[in-house]
Amino acid sequence: MGWNLVWIIVITGLAYLFGTAGWQNCFIEKPKRLSLWQLFCIRHIGETIGLFNPTSIIGGDYIKTVLLKPTGTSPQEIVNSVLISRFLAIITQFSLFGITGFWFLTSSFNKNIPDQTLVILWILVIALFSIPLIIFFLLKRSKKLQVASALSWKFFRRLSIRLQLVLNAVLVFHQSQPYKCYRAYLYFFLHWVVGAFELFLILYFSGITIPIVLSQFMDMGIVIIKSFGAFIPAQIGIEEFGNRLLLTSAGIYTIQVWLIIALIRRSRQVFWIIFGFFAYLGLKKRLSTS
Repeated sequence: MGWNLVWIIVITGLAYLFGTAGWQNCFIEKPKRLSLWQLFCIRHIGETIGLFNPTSIIGGDYIKTVLLKPTGTSPQEIVNSVLISRFLAIITQFSLFGITGFWFLTSSFNKNIPDQTLVILWILVIALFSIPLIIFFLLKRSKKLQVASALSWKFFRRLSIRLQLVLNAVLVFHQSQPYKCYRAYLYFFLHWVVGAFELFLILYFSGITIPIVLSQFMDMGIVIIKSFGAFIPAQIGIEEFGNRLLLTSAGIYTIQVWLIIALIRRSRQVFWIIFGFFAYLGLKKRLSTS
């Protein structure tokens, strides 16, 4: 790879920037004492902690709320922005997987997939593509949900109430700030699109050129597979399994390429972990001084 690794870091940094811009648009009132750079650092610190914490995104999002407290933003506004941004990040991921999935299933690259698996993929792609459309349709027509649940099992009752809290936050935000909501949706969509471009570059620098849309589909598939192992620190083993599975589905069977992708992505990860550590030290000092 040589100095081509710099392009991988730049691409992921740009993806993180789009994610930060998406989160910034999830505030009904923009924090006055918070720059885009500070928000970028806070988001990255939270995402890095979520990567290694067994609680995954729950622990990472909690750290974001803690780091935002010294900015003078109301606690409810902070919590709502974190919940809304996470919600939009998930459904934009569904959108991109659905769009690229339709392309993959109608292209010649699906010849390596067994018929039974193709049926499952069609169902998955259609379902994930439809979810964001259904959600925004309901957001336009729904009223505030009642935070209550008649479920008998305590776990599912608590889960239902928390889901209702998230949906209510998104509902209020969408109805009061529809343009901000759609703008945040666009930024999060670009976050996934640009981030998935990393896989295309790694393959390109390894001497393999594939359609960009295929690399987008493969990367979204890897992200979804990783989500099942979110409780495993850094998704060690799960990410590599996802890389191997999606490469095989695209007809790339070379072990060397799989190892290259695994090593380059882990190297990029180490760089951003170190960045997050120093960002935390600098941010903590600056916020405590102000």
